[in-house]
Amino acid sequence: MINFTYLMQPPRKYTFEMPKLKTWTESYCKGKVLNLFAGKTYLNADEYRVDLSNEFNPDYCGDAFEFITNTELKFDTIIFDPPYNLRKSREKYNGNYIGSLTKIKNELIKILNPGGKILSYGYDSVGMSKSRGFKKIAICLVCHSGDHNDTICLVEEKIENNYV
Repeated sequence: MINFTYLMQPPRKYTFEMPKLKTWTESYCKGKVLNLFAGKTYLNADEYRVDLSNEFNPDYCGDAFEFITNTELKFDTIIFDPPYNLRKSREKYNGNYIGSLTKIKNELIKILNPGGKILSYGYDSVGMSKSRGFKKIAICLVCHSGDHNDTICLVEEKIENNYV
């Protein structure tokens, strides 16, 4: 059974500036947490922060794909909150686009500990998917009201180790 949560939260520039969503997210953060595309808001977790902008004081400042393909670190929870579209990448990263989400997702598996979780945020519910050895355990739908798209948040647990 998938745990479902519905939140009403006005949109903010950075995902975790929304207090209800931040609290929901933190409730799923266990162990060593990788916050990819960290932004400016810190989570109440044992967080390793990666961001393209030095402005946000990340532990690693640079390209997310480069980090995950070169790191030897392993994580229990990964927060995957990339800019959802070109407009958001222009707003937050001066137009630098993150490239292929599929490539990044394929690499994330390699740095996630067995039984680990990936929390994904965006406009769709694809997430990591069963084909990569994950099962959805929680979904949070965030209604922003007005003309804003809802945010779909997924928690998926790694159940198979055979995709790499």
